[in-house]
Amino acid sequence: MFERNVLGLDIGSYSVKAAVLKAGLRGVEFVRFEELELQPGISVEEREATIQLFLDQKDLPRETVVVALPGSEVTQRHLRFPFSGSNRIAQAIPFEIEEEVPFPLESMILTHEDVETRPDQTDALVLLATRDRVREHLAGLHRMEIEPRYLEMEGAVLGNLSLYLKLDELSRIFLDIGHERTSVCMIAEGKPVALRPIPIAGRHITEAIAKDHNLDFQAAQRYKHDNGIFDVGSTQANTSSVRDVLDSLSREISRTLQATTGDPLDSIAPTEILLVGGSSRLDGIDAYLAERVGIHCTKMRVSRTDEGANLLDTAGLHVYAEAAALALRASNTDRVTKIDFRQGEFKYRPDLSGLRPQIRVASMMFGAMLLLWTLNLSVEWFVRSGEVEELEERLATIYQDTFPKAKKARDPLKAMETEVREIKELANHLGVTGTGLSALEILRQMSERIPPNFDVSFRELRIERKEARAKGHTNDLRTVDRIKEQLLQVSGFQDVRISDAVNNQKIGGKDFNLTIRFEDGT
Repeated sequence: MFERNVLGLDIGSYSVKAAVLKAGLRGVEFVRFEELELQPGISVEEREATIQLFLDQKDLPRETVVVALPGSEVTQRHLRFPFSGSNRIAQAIPFEIEEEVPFPLESMILTHEDVETRPDQTDALVLLATRDRVREHLAGLHRMEIEPRYLEMEGAVLGNLSLYLKLDELSRIFLDIGHERTSVCMIAEGKPVALRPIPIAGRHITEAIAKDHNLDFQAAQRYKHDNGIFDVGSTQANTSSVRDVLDSLSREISRTLQATTGDPLDSIAPTEILLVGGSSRLDGIDAYLAERVGIHCTKMRVSRTDEGANLLDTAGLHVYAEAAALALRASNTDRVTKIDFRQGEFKYRPDLSGLRPQIRVASMMFGAMLLLWTLNLSVEWFVRSGEVEELEERLATIYQDTFPKAKKARDPLKAMETEVREIKELANHLGVTGTGLSALEILRQMSERIPPNFDVSFRELRIERKEARAKGHTNDLRTVDRIKEQLLQVSGFQDVRISDAVNNQKIGGKDFNLTIRFEDGT
């Protein structure tokens, strides 16, 4: 759940490499790698049709695709600002870059990467491509039914691979030796700080072999893979033409390194060169470049051990480095590059036309469910109406049976509640308790228990739910104790108390208060 498949598509001149990444809340994992070798000399139309067929046959996901512009079609500038803040940097770049390039900015698409940020300073790598070239590139992808989510730059995207393989603790040069060109990308803290495409790569080495051994291109390609390009046990090229090509390549790499380390805007000094790309598989190429450039050089290796990284290692990091880095670009983590030429009129807009059939079906299902819900309510209302009428008739019958003298009521339940309430009020008025004794019955019990020869009289008898109270008069208080004993024998009388005995000055004798408490639950 909450996972999506990302396709990193590295479209080169020699082959097309595809890396499929599964990105989710728990992280990323590579799940597939595919490669298509392109036939040399085919037309643009044949090339596009071949790539489209490859994507269809391999059933590669195209919901989220990331591709790159060739480095030869992008120019770069390194700017330094005396302040920080992403929004401020983005607003300031067009004003600064306008003085740096001889083209009107309206004809360019620019994107940037914040290379190094401190509280009072920000270095930014700004990349520019013409609108016409971006439009042409996207049109070609559209013909292949590819709608990329991001349009990166070849080489610069390798910063994502640096972060994935945890190679961002030191400054390094990533050297992608491909078929037509070599991409130089200097990485610092996982971000690209300097880029350069060098138009010397594997094809030129093959052509040099073909020239020296009088072979056709395909035969020279096989010779290169079978015999290598160096004398056994040394870093000396095995033909003069190969030596010239390698010397030119190493010389351009050294110039790139010198220009970067000597730039007052950026004094970053790389510690090693990491090789990727198809031609990096040539035996001895790492030792040769280390000797000529003067920096430790090695072939990049997978340093992770999780399942997705193991699959990348098995497929071949040297082949799929660029494709894997492109897929990582859409992983939506904080540790990815931010370069994207899809801006303004080229901004990515999801094509939802494919969802119309699903939306139509969902709408029909919703309408059917709404109709069924309405029918269900209608049936339920009809059934409940019949039940209510039946209950009202039964209540009317019960009401007439309980109160035969009452008139027929339109609302028998309400009439019954009124009758019961009136009966309760009458019972309270008569002092009816839970024992079933009325006020008259209590008086009768008191009269029977108090013999006529007792010199006592009562007045102001008041009967409540829990007790009965009365005022009495006697000429002999001992009689009062005898009255108490007699009343305690009455069933339902819990307690009998005599209190507040005082002399009556007018008629003599004693006045007293009698309190009778009934049993609990009465």
